[in-house]
Amino acid sequence: MSMTLIKLVCDARGKAVVTGFRLGITLLMYWVFVSPLHGHEVYHEVGVQQRQFVHEPSNTFQKSSYSALSLNSFYSHSEDDQLWAAELWLRADQHDKERNHLDIRELYWLHYADQYEWQVGVARVFWGVTESAHLVDVINQTDYLEGLDAEDKLGQAMIHYTQWVDNGQVEFFVLPHFNEREFYGEQHRFALPFDVSEQTLYQSSAKQQHIDMALRISQTWQDLDWSINGFRGTNRDVQFLSSDNGMTPYYGQMEQLGATLQYLMGAWIVKGEFLLRRTLSDPENQIKRADIRAFVAGFEYSQIGVFDSQYDLGYLLEYQYDSRSRQQVLGQNDVFAGMRLALNDADSSEIIVGVLHDVSDQSQSMRLEGSMRLGEQTKVEVAAYKFKSKGDNYLQQLENQDVIELNLYWYFSH
Repeated sequence: MSMTLIKLVCDARGKAVVTGFRLGITLLMYWVFVSPLHGHEVYHEVGVQQRQFVHEPSNTFQKSSYSALSLNSFYSHSEDDQLWAAELWLRADQHDKERNHLDIRELYWLHYADQYEWQVGVARVFWGVTESAHLVDVINQTDYLEGLDAEDKLGQAMIHYTQWVDNGQVEFFVLPHFNEREFYGEQHRFALPFDVSEQTLYQSSAKQQHIDMALRISQTWQDLDWSINGFRGTNRDVQFLSSDNGMTPYYGQMEQLGATLQYLMGAWIVKGEFLLRRTLSDPENQIKRADIRAFVAGFEYSQIGVFDSQYDLGYLLEYQYDSRSRQQVLGQNDVFAGMRLALNDADSSEIIVGVLHDVSDQSQSMRLEGSMRLGEQTKVEVAAYKFKSKGDNYLQQLENQDVIELNLYWYFSH
């Protein structure tokens, strides 16, 4: 895939995603119901989502319940040492038009050999080992319109080269386009507590076309998995600058060094993520340089066949530290405790519950997530979040936004 095609893919993202929403729906409908693709694997996931908020909304724009539809379509075709893959994501919300979006999660060509691999196009890459936070996961922009756990990611244009080495790999990334973060509209309960300007500011004169670079080295040594990674480019985290049109999103430049460790000791897994980040100064926008230090570390213990059953029960305990202020992020001085129950049944049923407790001010956020298949073509997911904020911190904006979320998915292929 050439750079020209990558640019076309990039142009189909970002703001163009919004303006091309109807065109995207048309293409998806054609792909799903009309297009014959003999010899190629195609399947789809249709989802129905219901969010029910526990407390009454704080203004007349917002509701207590929100319904939404989603369509996720997958395509793959392999031939010899090459693979073509695509994933398109469509969301349509009942009340919040800002949440309606189409994203190219994946659209890439992959060539693999014994010692190396090339991946060119739009893809998603995950870096991280811990449960409660993913500090080093920096390649893809987070899709905050989909989940509160920050695990949903937008597609990222990239040239990704992997060189296999003894028990590990070295990866190089060239990232030619940046995806801006998307925000809920004022009609939604998760909307930001201020007006967001349509304008976006960048530190780099290249704006979204700034070419970011990344490197990751990972290896397995006996029972230890380790990795180090570096990134230089546009900060995935947004800042807001005050302006006449509200708060203007601002994306600066940053340098980041990260590491992960995961050590297996029988039923115990000790894991950690470590982050050093420098955001560069920008005198024009009165942004000062900042050095950020953060880590999350802990363990997971798995009890196999608990109570003489087929169930596995995992216990999670992690500590989070972050040098940023309490108003900027969660996890400055927090402890996460949770449990994961795997039923090991034919429906792949699983439940995880957890609490993130702020040691400094006693704020808490609690979550429950469960999933199971209902037959061959359907799956149900349930999630519940409860927020208890004390004082002036990042969690305060979610106070009174306790929510229960139900997702039902139907899979089919043609």
